[in-house]
Amino acid sequence: MRTQPVVKALQTAVRTQAAMAGADSAVEDAVAQLLEAIEPALQLAVMQLAEQAAIEVDAQLPDHAVEVVLQDGEPTLRVTEAKAPPADAPVGEPSEEFDARITLRLPPSLKEAVEQAAVTQGASVNAWVVDAIDRTAKKARRRGGAYTEEFDL
Repeated sequence: MRTQPVVKALQTAVRTQAAMAGADSAVEDAVAQLLEAIEPALQLAVMQLAEQAAIEVDAQLPDHAVEVVLQDGEPTLRVTEAKAPPADAPVGEPSEEFDARITLRLPPSLKEAVEQAAVTQGASVNAWVVDAIDRTAKKARRRGGAYTEEFDL
């Protein structure tokens, strides 16, 4: 999925609208600063759209799993045959739907490390983070209490 052309088209549309104000350098500077400031939000919105597409396609393909993975920094939908539940999954307990959301603010270096770790394991960032959190939460449950130590994702 190529997202940069979509982001660039939106930026061009905003610049075109701003040009209607005339050749005012203050307006041009403000638009340039605005576009620079919202670019991370645009990238996040594109990723969220890819995730929504994956969820919708996944719901229509019961014998397959659809997830978003990053390839060269671009979200890509990966379709695989559905796998059986892991051997250590509780018997008779229905699997939960992925409908809860948490928004995390990460330093760029940590985000890159998480993305690289996910790519290395052949997983989406979401799947990798969920797995890391799940492993840590299971350790806490086995100890019978809350997890109060730091942990690495």
